Amino acid sequence: MNARLARQLALLVAMLLLALGVTASEAQGLVRLLGSVQWIAGSRMQVLTEDGASVAVDLTAADQSSYQALRGGDTVVVDGVLSPDRRRLLAQEIWRDSGRGYWTQSP
Repeated sequence: MNARLARQLALLVAMLLLALGVTASEAQGLVRLLGSVQWIAGSRMQVLTEDGASVAVDLTAADQSSYQALRGGDTVVVDGVLSPDRRRLLAQEIWRDSGRGYWTQSP
């Protein structure tokens, strides 16, 4: 499976979970989101996916060093779980595109 197809599949799964109205215990499966940072402030971030969906990300459970140097426009992969209200992704890990062919968590 190529990387683009995998990203689209992960986004589709996340959107289906939101649409189906799953319970909090069912929503604990890992979700991977690929996109670019729209904005980041404090413990919140907004990510725009390649398909044009804007996703709210809660950063409180993620290691601060993985996102402290992020700026608008940076390409990121966010691993996390859906919040109980299904309105945001609770980030566990954040990976930034280094621009050199690999992903990194440190600034």
